[in-house]
Amino acid sequence: MTQWASHYLEIPEAIRSNDALQTQIADIIPGRPIYGKRVEGGNREQNARDILIDFFDCKIEYQEAYERVLQELPRRESPHSHDNNTFSSDWNEALIRMQAVRFYNHGAFLQLKELGYSECYIPHSPHEDRGSECTRKLAGNTWEIDPLLNRLKERYDNENYDTPVTIPSRPNCTHTPIPPDISEDDSQSR
Repeated sequence: MTQWASHYLEIPEAIRSNDALQTQIADIIPGRPIYGKRVEGGNREQNARDILIDFFDCKIEYQEAYERVLQELPRRESPHSHDNNTFSSDWNEALIRMQAVRFYNHGAFLQLKELGYSECYIPHSPHEDRGSECTRKLAGNTWEIDPLLNRLKERYDNENYDTPVTIPSRPNCTHTPIPPDISEDDSQSR
């Protein structure tokens, strides 16, 4: 049973088996902004938040979250609907992936601190971009939690992207923190 996700795709299993972490994340989402062109206009930001709440409440899986983004945040209703960079072919998945990793990591950092950890380990992800800044600078090492958490909040709560690298650092980031005393290969005790 996975208590801590070692990458993006393990998040659903981790939140189903770690009630304290799921509660931590559920408490974070309602009070945090979600920025970006994909969620501007009308009720788009709140609709995205509602989808993420359902995801972290284990009411839906990734695929349904992706589909709900297309239904509840239709491209045609965005003030940026003409922008193919904003609305690439997988924009709905990128939106969910980015925000799921963001909120999971925020909650995981807080939960690790509540458990008495001051550091976390960031494992390599089988889906990572080997050339990305987060892979090159963070993955495969142990880090102090507070600076990573502060950078995450500065980036995603204050829309200041000129901070040093954190996770997630970009829309396709799949990195997540785990306790520093769990190795990447120790999947049984996660």
